[in-house]
Amino acid sequence: MNISLELIEENGGLYLYVPSDKRFNDTKELINRIRNFDITVVKVDKLSLDQMKKIWALCRDYGELRGYTKEEMREALENEFCNSRDIEYFSISPFKKDGCSMRIATDFIQFIIEHAIKHEFNLIVYEGEGENRKPRHLQEIAPDIRRYVIACLLKKRCAVCGKLVDVDLHHWDSVATIGGYKYDDGLQTRFLPLCREHHSEFHAIGKQRFEKKWHIEGIMLSRNLVKKLKEVYPNHFQAFKEGKNEI
Repeated sequence: MNISLELIEENGGLYLYVPSDKRFNDTKELINRIRNFDITVVKVDKLSLDQMKKIWALCRDYGELRGYTKEEMREALENEFCNSRDIEYFSISPFKKDGCSMRIATDFIQFIIEHAIKHEFNLIVYEGEGENRKPRHLQEIAPDIRRYVIACLLKKRCAVCGKLVDVDLHHWDSVATIGGYKYDDGLQTRFLPLCREHHSEFHAIGKQRFEKKWHIEGIMLSRNLVKKLKEVYPNHFQAFKEGKNEI
């Protein structure tokens, strides 16, 4: 008998996750074997159950926005992801032999998030069931928050709520620390794109409370990124000089 399993420690207990398509007798036999035999631990690089749940949640809610089922959305996104990286198609189930690694799953989650931003969909993921069902914004689940903020900057999208209208390039650090806007070359302070509502909230509650509330902060920019952002935010980066100190 060969059954792929996952043993998870949760809330002070151990839970053995068994594929739902296995017969009751097979599961019962497995439990008896676990009780009566020594267990050899073999490390396998497979995605976690949490990663699998995140991928399905992303595909479900992204699919609803685009008119696809979660299965159709997952297949379309995975095809594009695999083609862009020249890798073989994989399963997003940790219970299958071709289940992807944790690293691939992490990259795939980031890919889905950036894909939604690139195509201007305000994707909010809902997790849990019934009364425990709650929305989670993309910055809460993005594996790489810097890449998430960059994607939002390039699309002029609020990094908190996803709005695409009335979005400002917010100086996370006070521009007064560098002498004012005329000295701003984009390379000395951190930035974050915010809609008017969240821009006002930042100034009302302060940097620390804002960061704690929304789980996000501004990022430093590279010269190449400043070049791109000058086209998106033409009134900013007055002191930036192209070609200066280029490598």
